[in-house]
Amino acid sequence: MNNEFVQPENSVFFKQLDICCKKVAHQVGEKSISEWKNSDYIKLSGLLHRKTKVHLSENTLKRIFGKLKKPTRYYPQKATRDALAQFIGFRDWYEFELLHAVTEKESDISQAPPPIPAKPRRNYALYFMLAFFIVAVPASIYYFFGNNEVRNVQLRCLNPEGKSPHSAIFKLDINGKLSDELSNFTIDFADSRLKQSNFSDSTANHYYETPGRYFPILYHKNTIIDTAYVYLQSKGWDIIATMQNDSTRVYPILKKISTAHDYHVTSRDVLDAGVDTSKTFFVSFANVRPTQISADNFEFDADITTSAERPGVRCSQVDLVFYGENDKHFLSIIKPECTVWGSYKFSEVNKKGEKDDLREFGHDLTNGGRIKLKIENQQVILFIDGREIFKTKYHKPIGKLMGFKIVFAGIGSFKNFSLSDLKTGEKF
Repeated sequence: MNNEFVQPENSVFFKQLDICCKKVAHQVGEKSISEWKNSDYIKLSGLLHRKTKVHLSENTLKRIFGKLKKPTRYYPQKATRDALAQFIGFRDWYEFELLHAVTEKESDISQAPPPIPAKPRRNYALYFMLAFFIVAVPASIYYFFGNNEVRNVQLRCLNPEGKSPHSAIFKLDINGKLSDELSNFTIDFADSRLKQSNFSDSTANHYYETPGRYFPILYHKNTIIDTAYVYLQSKGWDIIATMQNDSTRVYPILKKISTAHDYHVTSRDVLDAGVDTSKTFFVSFANVRPTQISADNFEFDADITTSAERPGVRCSQVDLVFYGENDKHFLSIIKPECTVWGSYKFSEVNKKGEKDDLREFGHDLTNGGRIKLKIENQQVILFIDGREIFKTKYHKPIGKLMGFKIVFAGIGSFKNFSLSDLKTGEKF
């Protein structure tokens, strides 16, 4: 009988996966993976979702970490590997692979188990039959009932760049045969709209109405399997109003801003655009275009005045959005009594007032205030009227600055706007 260990296919990949799992475990706590219990996998599932917005169940994590033993070694799809790599500070799985290169020889040594003792010759047939049933039956059950992840489908936007508004066409790139119904694939278009599930011939269309850089997500049965991007530039400064409970249309405000130092609109401007100003509405100023400014090393300054209290506006909120190549920075400054509606996001660091303490962002700017945001080497510091009020750090760089947007609840204004690269001095 041949007792030589047969190395699984792509053993280098599994060695890199093991290295990643150990680093993930180390970031979660001091216990080794062999000591992990079900509660540890539940904890990791929550931490992963909070940091990467990718949901992996505890059972999926157990399969990845080798807790659930299967006849065939489980190797997760790319979106899952990207999430694990991002959790420990890498941009994606590709970057992790580059920095953790493993040779085939190393993986043979590290993964090969001790030799299996030879069996008595007279029991050869019996042991062979037992081994066959032990391996084949669970493998068949897993293949037909347990393998719910789709690995051969990717999301692609056929026309990802343009000016707003824009009709984006999405296609499912399928390598081989599709293993499930098209209706089980959905897209989160990342612009506050509902998910789209009505694919036709593997395509879906979506109408983007405002400038920005969007990162739509493809789901299969509520599991993230891929992402894409859509980048819509503005025509200089675009001013657009929206209504809180109307997701079907926007209201462009036909006012040109060139080099003015005071960015504002009047109630008359908003009313002329078709907005019912007796209800809750928002006004955004967007300048979305590619730059060479680093979105991980810049300084922003502006004098900002939020809306006075009016029908539909009680919290006087202002949102700042900085679009990067790979992600975005976002923060809300809102009246202190309304911080439950606030939120912030700096790359993978994401907090919401509904469940987190965001009192640092509770400020009344109805009489104006000087806002300064400084991001240097992924360290974030926010100042209001010269006083430091918030500090954090993120790990995943978002690349070059691809645009800026400021959004007011009601009628707000800003002036003395400045945004520049801390290293090169380039101004927006």
